[in-house]
Amino acid sequence: MKYKIGYYLVTDIQHIPPVIRLYPHIGGVVFTRKKSIYDRIKTKYADYNIEVYLCKSRAEIHRLIYKLKIRVMIYPSYHVLFGGKAIEIFHGGLSDKNYVESVKILVYDYVLFPGEKTKDKVKRAGYLKYVPEWKIVGYPKFDPLMNNNLNVEPIFDNNRKTILYAPTWISQNIDFKMIKFSPHGESSLEVWSKDIIKALHKDYNLIIKFHSRIYRKPGDIYEQIDNLITKLGAEKYVKVCIDDNILDYMAQAELMISDISTACYEWFHFDKPIVFANPAPEYYKPSNDIGSNTYAWQAGDVIYKKSDILTHVKNNLANDSYKEKRNEIFEYTVFQPDGKASIRQANAIIEFYKRYEKTPYWWLYFSTKIIRRFKRNKSKYLNWYYRNFKKEKIGK
Repeated sequence: MKYKIGYYLVTDIQHIPPVIRLYPHIGGVVFTRKKSIYDRIKTKYADYNIEVYLCKSRAEIHRLIYKLKIRVMIYPSYHVLFGGKAIEIFHGGLSDKNYVESVKILVYDYVLFPGEKTKDKVKRAGYLKYVPEWKIVGYPKFDPLMNNNLNVEPIFDNNRKTILYAPTWISQNIDFKMIKFSPHGESSLEVWSKDIIKALHKDYNLIIKFHSRIYRKPGDIYEQIDNLITKLGAEKYVKVCIDDNILDYMAQAELMISDISTACYEWFHFDKPIVFANPAPEYYKPSNDIGSNTYAWQAGDVIYKKSDILTHVKNNLANDSYKEKRNEIFEYTVFQPDGKASIRQANAIIEFYKRYEKTPYWWLYFSTKIIRRFKRNKSKYLNWYYRNFKKEKIGK
């Protein structure tokens, strides 16, 4: 191993693509406690020959970090371990969700932002000046598109136009204030998925790309969707997909329907129209405030009622009237979409790594362990404090 670098993948398979983009440049080892992540890397990405450790506990990972003398740990989500310097790279840092502007960002030694908008969200929350070091590098996940290196397997073989429906995941922890308006969080899946199928299956191909974070139970919306497709006899024109990367499905579509998701900004790479499925029509409206979770909605029509679905799809395919605004938001959100974001990210990590390459490992490990434990506990306390007492955020 040229660089003693590790990656920690925690919740689901969508955390894999950021690692896949980085790995050819810096190598390293992956630690996870999720068998689904382990299996996906070992099968879909077998050619990368990534060294993956499937561990039973955080304690086991900590022991391996020390045994392998890992100096830098990379995180694509807001989860952190105690050993080694910590770098946050985000798996979905483009989103309008109030995810990036979290007090948890304070536990990292280095934060790599995908663009100005994400950085500005953190700054506005008051946290940026407390981040030890940060840099804007771009969005590596879409380098293959920008470099014309996609090798897409077509899902449909007909002359119909293809619509991609990509809802975000259904949250399991809803703020009690939002239950009245949006009992499923920021996902439109429970609200609009079946109506979207009914409205579009007769005239269009429809790809339904589920978010990879799925909580299944008998009779749930996923089962209802499967049953509806069968009932309508729409299997030929409606396909359901679960994958760690949405890129190949976007490449096949002429228009996308989404809600409040990083997928909206990822879609902007293609410079094609988008329609937003409103998960709470009585509550959510488009906003020009970067702190709002509907900032992207300035770039397309919004579904408020069933009749909007077919109307908005037809109108936007015929006339891309939001093109100028969509590209304006995209340029603000994604830094230099030139196909070199992976290289910039890798170079930033290597430069940071070399500062600690000669540090005695025992000192690096134990000092970061102590400091990170303190920072993590502090961030947990602050997060609890803000949520419960609604005080001004740190730095304000």
